[in-house]
This record gives sequence, C-alpha cells and structure tokens, in this order.
Amino acid sequence: MTKMSGGKLMNEQQFHETVDALFLRIEEWIEKTNAQLDFELQEGILTIILPAQSRIVLSRQTAMKEVWLASPLGAYHFQWNAGLWQTKQGLSLLNVLAAALQQNANVDVDLSTFQS
Repeated sequence: MTKMSGGKLMNEQQFHETVDALFLRIEEWIEKTNAQLDFELQEGILTIILPAQSRIVLSRQTAMKEVWLASPLGAYHFQWNAGLWQTKQGLSLLNVLAAALQQNANVDVDLSTFQS
C-alpha cells in the first residue's frame, strides 16, 4: 500500500507526479557523477545504459503504485513509504541503485548529493 506522508493513500495522479520527480532527480544525480553513462526516459521507463551495454531499468507500475528496478544485481519492487521508495524488506531504492552503479559501472555515487 503506497501512502503519502500523514498516512493518506496515494492516488494515481500523485503517484505519477512522485515518480516523474524521482526519475528527473535520478537523471540529474547521474549527470553529477561525471561518469560516462547514458540514460533515456520513454513511456515511464528510465533506462541507464552501463558499460558493455548492460542496463539498469526503472519502471513505474501504476496499478501496483510501485517502481521496479532491474539491474545485473537483480530485480526489486519499491513502494512509497514514509517519504522513501523502499522494498518490503526495507531496502532503499537509492541504495540499491548506487550499489548497482558501483558494481556494474565502477561509479561511486555520493548519496548525499541526491536532492529529495
């Protein structure tokens, strides 16, 4: 169940606005790394192209109000909870993304530079 702050359920418009803002911030965050990474955003899917043409794919799942991340590290489903995108196990989307970038592209991303 995806909730906004204050415990209210997120409606579809709020979900899209939240994911749009997330994807924009991720693009800006990656640009700050000065790494040789490409990315593209099409039809609600953000694809980060890594060296050797592997990819990290972030996609919105509107019906479930989740963001899914697929990378060489695995696949994860994130829900908005108390202002953070997290898995049911408590993994943060940003931590998983940073780990995937580090392991698969040798890119160290400073999580403190991510603008929430």
